[in-house]
Amino acid sequence: MDFVVKERLQWSELNPTDAVPFSDPATSDIKILYNDWPYGIDERIVHLVVWTKFDLPDDPETKELAVAMRQEIDAYVDRTFRKAVPEENVIWFKNWKALKSIHSVEHFHVMMFDPDPAFVEEVTHGDVPLSRKA
Repeated sequence: MDFVVKERLQWSELNPTDAVPFSDPATSDIKILYNDWPYGIDERIVHLVVWTKFDLPDDPETKELAVAMRQEIDAYVDRTFRKAVPEENVIWFKNWKALKSIHSVEHFHVMMFDPDPAFVEEVTHGDVPLSRKA
């Protein structure tokens, strides 16, 4: 966890600065990076992870992402990704707790089919996944 927070996210602390999640597009409470452990999928699919300092609460009864947060994330994905990539080429998901490889920092995944590389570089601020740094 320390490696992800300090090296990949370059966050010194995990306390959110914004009172309302996803309210400020320039917030330091969110960081978009490549998935360092990508799935074995079509190479035209770009797999990003949206890391957040704020909680992405689950519904206590269903154990799935709370409806209100699901709506907030979808609106964020619209503003951030679907503005540059056709809607049918963008999906997002949040893993169930049992499937998460990193539990201590909230995150969800965004996959885009064949996005413009310039857009990906812009949204990730030039990030390069660890799998390509070797």
